[in-house]
Amino acid sequence: MRQSMLVFAIVFILHSPSALAQKLSTKEVIVRYALNVQVRAADKRIEVEGTMRIPAVKLPRAFIELSLSELMRDLHVEVLKPNANAGAVSVETTRTEAITPGGETNHDIIYRVQPGKPFAKGEDIELKFSCSSVEKMGLMFYVGPEVTFASAYGTIWYPQVGERSRGIGSLKISVPVGEKAIASGERRGSIDEEAQGTFRFENNYPAYLSFAAGKYIVTRRGGAIPVSAFLLRSRPNMPEYLESVQKLLKVLVAEFGRYHFKEFALVEVPRELARKSGFNGATPQSFAYINSNAFNVPPSAFHVLLEWYGHEFSHEWWPHVVSIKRPGGRFTEESLAEYGGLRAVETLAGPAAAEQYRRNGYEPDPIYSAFAYFKLVNEGIDGPLSDLPADEKFRDVAYNKGFFVWDMLSREIGRRKFQRILRNVTRRYAFQRLTIKELWRAIEANAGRDLSWFYKQWFERTGAPDFHLMWKQEGTVVHGTITQMAPYYRATLEVEFAGDDDQRFSRSVRVNGPQTRFALTAKFRVGSVTLDPHYLVLHWTPEYRNQTRTE
Repeated sequence: MRQSMLVFAIVFILHSPSALAQKLSTKEVIVRYALNVQVRAADKRIEVEGTMRIPAVKLPRAFIELSLSELMRDLHVEVLKPNANAGAVSVETTRTEAITPGGETNHDIIYRVQPGKPFAKGEDIELKFSCSSVEKMGLMFYVGPEVTFASAYGTIWYPQVGERSRGIGSLKISVPVGEKAIASGERRGSIDEEAQGTFRFENNYPAYLSFAAGKYIVTRRGGAIPVSAFLLRSRPNMPEYLESVQKLLKVLVAEFGRYHFKEFALVEVPRELARKSGFNGATPQSFAYINSNAFNVPPSAFHVLLEWYGHEFSHEWWPHVVSIKRPGGRFTEESLAEYGGLRAVETLAGPAAAEQYRRNGYEPDPIYSAFAYFKLVNEGIDGPLSDLPADEKFRDVAYNKGFFVWDMLSREIGRRKFQRILRNVTRRYAFQRLTIKELWRAIEANAGRDLSWFYKQWFERTGAPDFHLMWKQEGTVVHGTITQMAPYYRATLEVEFAGDDDQRFSRSVRVNGPQTRFALTAKFRVGSVTLDPHYLVLHWTPEYRNQTRTE
């Protein structure tokens, strides 16, 4: 999810796959909502009212803190339960929290809800509330006659406990007759209700609730994962377009496990509004906000969307099934999503396209690659993937290095086995939160081998190795030496030998330490020896040294 804020928390301890499930303990507060949203697009305003049930805790509470975006005003709160606290309560502003994704600042206001006497321990708290928006755009938030969209991944448009909390429950959206709404969760409204402008959804899985509304034209396609397109104008060949979407989702299911939601939708947002709201594409639970230009791509050219869509759709697993809390956090989720983009490209566009992606970026929009990572390094921007600073300037380290590292881990373990492991992780820990180290241990336990060396050198270090090859041929034997400077990396590198008459063969060499020697037999006169010809291991090259210094 490019340009969105995801803040998560859970604790868990693990050792073996069976122990993981037994020892997992969730600390996260999951709030149950019954939300009613009135969309007044002509007035550029939404009105939100409803109830929220906050789970009981073991100690009395003198107050409850709620967070709400500065874009939502006139917050009124009443206590429904416990009965001893029922009635109107004092609501005071205590502080603001600044969130700066993508260089833009949102402010969340923290309100203190304080009853006449403390909330008793061991009892759920149920609050009734109402608020309305101001005429201002925010991160993943806009209300207007063109379209309305609101995602709590970016802007907290309904009250949340503490600084942020995920929720479940019902969501009713009322729009002018003739318009349509889409939201995270399962559709529960009747055809007659929707014809009158009332759309109902039920959220059974924890999420930051999101919706969109507008004068949408809807195209649906059935299948193992039903998909829909909510368009602001009709476009030809949309059934074929959605067929390509389903093929991509099938790739991601093979990588990450079953799709947990009832359907998936693509929701059009005018490109300029999306850009001003801080995203190019963003994926809440069970649907994606997509800027208009993407729908103009004909099905025959759908391959140009594979990296982008592969990334965005991968968020349906990371974080919407398994989320990562710090250390690791949302940047780990972004790196896993970008790995999903790579796998989509490699599976549907082929190995050559994936190699180009790894080296210099996937056409036609070559944003993420080894080259882009090394440019960051030369600009002084780098950090360990295991615990990147929350500062947005480190986001691109997660994108550019992170996807490559997950790909190398999959090759180290074995592609098919790695797929099985990730599918097992998303099955066992569905709708739970892990730190990156807990995720590593889960992978290691399922792999049945020690991977600490890999995690240490690729996730906990900055930078990348710089390998150098020297070789000579004596008779039929090619003698070679691969050297590297400290800190030393352990890797399996392909070495390709080529002859003058296009003879060619490759061998794998396991590199470890400052110097690795090899001697291999060649039945022809060798003209060149290439280290890692398909660039499967992230490392500096002379070209990257030169290009990143001059650009």
